Amino acid sequence: MCNEIKKANAWYKGQKKGARVMLELLTAVVTCYLVFLLWLLPQMMATVPMDTKYWKVKILAALVAAVPVYLGLKWCVYKSAGLELRERKSLADPGKEKKYRLFWFALGAGIVFLVLMVYYYVYFPGSFDWDNLDQWWQIQNHQYDTWHPVFHTLIIAFFSKIVNHYGFAVFMQLLLYSLACGYLMYTLAKWRFPVWGLVLTEFFLAANPQTHRILLFMWKDSALTVFMVLFVVYLINIWKTNGNWLKKKKNLAVFILVLISISMVRHNGILYTIPFLILAVLFFKEIRKECLISLVIMLAGMWVIEHPVYDLVDASRPDQTYVESVGLPMTILCNIHEFAPESLSTEAADFLAEIGPDRRWKTYEYGNYNSFKFLTNSNTVVKQTPPLEFAKFTLETVKNAPGLSLQAVYELTRMVWDVRGSKEWHTDLEYQIRENDWGFAYVEDRAELRTALNDFDNWMMDSPLDYLFSYNGIHLLVLIFCTLFVFARKGKGWKAMTLTLPILAYSYGTMLLLCGPTYRFFHFDSVIFVPLCLLLLSRTGEES
Repeated sequence: MCNEIKKANAWYKGQKKGARVMLELLTAVVTCYLVFLLWLLPQMMATVPMDTKYWKVKILAALVAAVPVYLGLKWCVYKSAGLELRERKSLADPGKEKKYRLFWFALGAGIVFLVLMVYYYVYFPGSFDWDNLDQWWQIQNHQYDTWHPVFHTLIIAFFSKIVNHYGFAVFMQLLLYSLACGYLMYTLAKWRFPVWGLVLTEFFLAANPQTHRILLFMWKDSALTVFMVLFVVYLINIWKTNGNWLKKKKNLAVFILVLISISMVRHNGILYTIPFLILAVLFFKEIRKECLISLVIMLAGMWVIEHPVYDLVDASRPDQTYVESVGLPMTILCNIHEFAPESLSTEAADFLAEIGPDRRWKTYEYGNYNSFKFLTNSNTVVKQTPPLEFAKFTLETVKNAPGLSLQAVYELTRMVWDVRGSKEWHTDLEYQIRENDWGFAYVEDRAELRTALNDFDNWMMDSPLDYLFSYNGIHLLVLIFCTLFVFARKGKGWKAMTLTLPILAYSYGTMLLLCGPTYRFFHFDSVIFVPLCLLLLSRTGEES
C-alpha cells in the first residue's frame, strides 16, 4: 500500500501547477468534510453540555485520522483518473436509434406516471396542508400575497382556470413531473449513457416514497423538483456538446425561462441559479457569454415578475424576511431555554418570556423551532425586536453555552449533510387534508387502500433503501466524491464545479434558514443526483 501511496503522490506532482494546487486543496477539503463534519461532530454531540476532556480526545483522534483519510483519498483520485463511463454504441439504423430514444421516453414517463396515478387514485384529490389552503384561498378570492411565492401561486391559478378543482392541479403536477422524467430519460438515451445508468436514474425518479408524498401536495418544493429535472436535461445537452447547445437562440431562451422559474418558484431558488451562472462564467469558457446574458436577463425577468406582474394581480407584500430568516438563532435560544435557562442572557430571557403562553413551551421539540413557532406569538415578538439587539443577546447566549448552542445547530442542520438520521425527517410528509371550505376530502371507500399504501411507504422508509432516498447527506457526498475523482481529467476539472457547487450552495445556504428539519426543501437532490453523477463521469465535448 505504501508503494501505491507513493505512486499517487508522484501522479499528483505530475499534474500542471494550477490543477495540482486545486486538486490538493479539494482533497484536503473533502478530508475535513469526512473527518470533522461527518465523524467528529456527531461524536462530540454525544456529550453535551461540553465534556472538555472527552472532546479533546475526539479532536486529537480526528487529527490523527485525517492523515490516512487524506492519503486514501489521494489514492482514490489517482486510481479513478483513468476511469470513464462506458457509453453504448449508436445503432447503425437511424430509425432504430430514434425508436430506442422514444422507448426510453415512454418507459421513463410511463412508469413514473403509473406509480403516481396509483397514489393519486388512492389519495384523491391530493394532500392539502395549511400552505396549500392559504394559496388556494388566494386563488379563489383573487387576493395574492408574497408570503408564498406568487409565481408559484399563479401557476396553480392557471391550472384552476382550466378546471377549478385542487385535484386537477395535483394531476397536472404529476403529469408534468412524469413528462419531465421521460424527457430526461430520452436525453440520457440520446447521449448513449449505459442502460444500467438509465435504469438507476429511473429507479430514483419513480421509487422514492418521499416523491410520492411530496408531489401530492401543491408545494413550491414540488414545482421546484419539476423545474430542476428539466434543468438537468439542459445541463446534459450543454455538457455533452461542450456548450454548443446553448449557443442556439431557441435553447438559450428556454434555458433562461427555466432559470427564472427556479429562482421564482422558491424564494431561495437563487441560491442555486446565481452560483451556477457565476461558476459557469468562471469555469466554462465556451458558454461564458451566454451565461452572462442569462444572468442579466434572469435578474431583469425576476424584477419584471416581482413588480409589474405582481402589481397587475394586486399582490400584497408583507415584510417577513427578518422573521423567516431567524430559524437557526431561534432554535439555539429555544434549546437553551429548555435545557439550560440559566445560560440565557438577561435580554434573551426577557425576549423568550414574551413568547407564550407558558404551556406552549411543552410542544417544543428539541432542535425544531417549527414545532413551537406557529403555536405562539413568536413571529410577532421577533418582528418587534430590532435585529441588532436580537443578534447581540443571541451571541451572548451562545458564549454562555457553546456546547448546547453547537448541539442546537447540529440537530437543526444535520438532515442536510449527515449520512445518518432519524424518522423525524419524514414527519412533514404525512398524507393529509386539512379542514377546508371547499369540501376537499379523501374518498371514504378507499380507506383500506390508503392504509395499505401507507404501510408500504413506511416499510420502505424503515428499510435500508431509505438511506438512498431520504438521506440528503449521502446524495451530496456522492456528488462531492464524483467531482473530486474527475477533477484531474482533461476538459473536466473546473467545469465539474458548475454541476456540483450550485447544489452545495443551495443546500447549505437553505440550511442556514431552516426552522426545523424539513426534508421537502431538499427533495430535488434525491431526484437529480444520479444523472448528475453519470454526467460527471461521462465524456464531454461531443457534437449534437
